[in-house]
Amino acid sequence: MGIPDVLGFLLDDAVPLLRNAGYDVSEVISKPPKGNPEGLKRVVRVRPAGPQEVVITVVCEEKGKGGVLNGL
Repeated sequence: MGIPDVLGFLLDDAVPLLRNAGYDVSEVISKPPKGNPEGLKRVVRVRPAGPQEVVITVVCEEKGKGGVLNGL
């Protein structure tokens, strides 16, 4: 079956999907060098760490940064 594609998902949405698919989840959170480290946390990388384990890398969004809809 494979690891569910949760790239771009909010952390709070991605973790339950992965756990429901039978994976143990570890998180690496990368905070922005400046700005609001308390922004929404979004998944930018998913990598396998074992047969039923994944490590997700998450970034904190900065409000008002990014594309058409503030980075979305």
